[in-house]
Amino acid sequence: MILAKLKSINPSKLFLISFHLLFVLFWVQGCTNNPATGKKSISLNTMAEEEKIGRSEHPKILRTFGGEYNNLRLKNYIRTIGNKLANVSELPNINWKFTILNSKEVNAFAVPGGYIYVTRGLIALANNEAELAAVLAHEIGHITALHPSSRRATGTLTGIGVLASRIIFGQAGSEISDLIGRYSMARYSKSQEFEADLLGVRYLSRANYEPKAMASFLRTMNSFSKYTKKIAGEMGGESEMARIFASHPRTAARVERAIKIASEPKAVRQTNRITYLKMIDGLLYGDTPKDGIIQNQTFIHPSYQFKITFPMGFKIINRSDSVIARHWDNSQIQLKLEKKVKNKSMTRHLSQTWGRHHKLLNHERIIVNNMPGATATSVSVKNGRAFDIRFVAINGTKVLIQLVFTSPRNYTGKHATSFKETAYSFSQLSGKQANIISGQRIRVTIVKKGDTLSKLAQKMEVKKYKEECLMALNGLTKFNKVRTGQLIKLIRR
Repeated sequence: MILAKLKSINPSKLFLISFHLLFVLFWVQGCTNNPATGKKSISLNTMAEEEKIGRSEHPKILRTFGGEYNNLRLKNYIRTIGNKLANVSELPNINWKFTILNSKEVNAFAVPGGYIYVTRGLIALANNEAELAAVLAHEIGHITALHPSSRRATGTLTGIGVLASRIIFGQAGSEISDLIGRYSMARYSKSQEFEADLLGVRYLSRANYEPKAMASFLRTMNSFSKYTKKIAGEMGGESEMARIFASHPRTAARVERAIKIASEPKAVRQTNRITYLKMIDGLLYGDTPKDGIIQNQTFIHPSYQFKITFPMGFKIINRSDSVIARHWDNSQIQLKLEKKVKNKSMTRHLSQTWGRHHKLLNHERIIVNNMPGATATSVSVKNGRAFDIRFVAINGTKVLIQLVFTSPRNYTGKHATSFKETAYSFSQLSGKQANIISGQRIRVTIVKKGDTLSKLAQKMEVKKYKEECLMALNGLTKFNKVRTGQLIKLIRR
């Protein structure tokens, strides 16, 4: 059948197919020996080209993840740990770069050329130096095993395969190739993650860190994921940690297997718990003040000197480009900031911003705490369900805010008053008020005589499930008892 199909293809298409197949064969012949595993790996770039890729991606990553966390003492500490591990890897001579991202999310990843990134959210979750070293060692393992390079090469090969299959087999072949392409372009496969674990354990052992820290940190991440999932689930959402676990297919059992296989025997291993906890004392936790912070149901932005309060029952998510508040009934409030405008009516602004894509009704000028504003309504239909929309624009003293209130039609009446109260809660802060706004911090404290998990949890400045958060943050379970003199992490301002 395939032969018959080939005979029906015109010569120019057949030449194109042959060219692509020869090109693929040429690439496969050009596979390089993997420096860490000894296996053949697809890599289309030299190390110098890999470094160039990493260098070009670096500013984009910084923009995406809130920039670099500028704490010189902590930066040098992370760089020292990273270089210690990189120096015992198979690629000690490349120009390794370790960057702390100013992001509350718990994440770490590697980019070609020896660029390793770890978020301050992840640093807050680790409970000793060995656990953070385990994360860095795992990411170094991805680089030395050429996983980012192989993924880029596979993506290129997949693109050629898709083109060839579409020419030969038509749409059916296209669907099969697209399916293969999606799986080929997944973050990392289970086998690649396990390979990075094996190499990570190797580097931990060589650098005299406790390899079991890789498994203990993964258990802490699992515990923290359950905590965040519990909070997100109340509002029908999905936690960021759940999405991270979906893209990092690792389990504690698999990591422990890697430890058993790759760990090099040695009597004493370092965890450096006290040093680590002292180093992260005062680390910013959660939202950064420059991007606004959430206190209970109020969003406060010190830089633009304003605050706004969202209704009870709405889960507030502070994103880099907007603030989203969601209700379990699919109602939503979106807040976006724009540059303050001069000599322009807010009614006109609404028409120019939203009137292009929506039929605006019920235009009205409003005044909110002596600031000019405007509002209008519209209707949209999603999957056969009608939603009412209300747009609000308010020209503040330092910034223009846009609010979009969306609710299923059968819930519009229920939220009408609270939506209006949210819009009219927008108010300016004085310079003095803005200056005293601070974010949450990791505060390392000494357990005193008579302290229990329950007592310590009451000191946690989190809204819900304080004890669960305390245990997850410190890698503890309900069966653990805190000891007098023990160092423990709290979240406070």
